Amino acid sequence: MKEVVYTFYEQIIIDNIDLEPYDISNDGYLYDKIKTTYNIFKKEYGFMIPRVGEVNAFKEWLMGLPSVLTVPFMNSEILSLAKENGLLNVRCITNHLDGTTTDEEVYAEGRMLESIEDRVLNRYWTNLALAFFNLKDNL
Repeated sequence: MKEVVYTFYEQIIIDNIDLEPYDISNDGYLYDKIKTTYNIFKKEYGFMIPRVGEVNAFKEWLMGLPSVLTVPFMNSEILSLAKENGLLNVRCITNHLDGTTTDEEVYAEGRMLESIEDRVLNRYWTNLALAFFNLKDNL
């Protein structure tokens, strides 16, 4: 059987589902956890779906740090996880005088790093919401 590889944002969702505050066991299939989390979202925040759409409503709900899905929310923690997972890396292609080329992934620095960090932080909540619905619709 082929191993499933989840995106950075999908893995954050998966790692932070906690059904116990709702007296539901955390044991079980991922599909069931996602479905249960979605049902809790709809019960708690579904009234916003007609106003802002499902993904934006989920994003707003998630930003309120619901107990069922308390994801990392501090910028320093988000950036630390992003660094660990290679999101702050850039592709570096070097042409050498002897005509050879090296192609490697390196940790960004300086203004490039700041730009990448800003992008990660600015899109974090939206990307989490999109990742959740990708999981929900494809499991």
